[in-house]
Amino acid sequence: MDIELDKKGGELRIVIDGNIDTDGGHKLSISLQEAMEMEGVKSVLFDLTTVRTITSSGIGKIMNFFKFIDGRKGTMAIKGISEQLYKQFMEIHMDRIFPISK
Repeated sequence: MDIELDKKGGELRIVIDGNIDTDGGHKLSISLQEAMEMEGVKSVLFDLTTVRTITSSGIGKIMNFFKFIDGRKGTMAIKGISEQLYKQFMEIHMDRIFPISK
């Protein structure tokens, strides 16, 4: 799994390439910690276009990151997800917390 952090002004785009599994979860934690240390981030967009599976731990890491961004009065969204992930996120009502789009 590869993770790209692309910051432009107050906007941060997090592109995850590959599945968020047990091995990828550790890498996700490191990248999200790096993102938390960036100054001036007010808007975060996760691009999960190539992610086919995610563990409950991975979902928890994304939710914890949302709490951090929300605490800074920022916004977060997820876009470009597979049909399978979209259904999974809808089942646990993540769309009620932040925008999720295919």
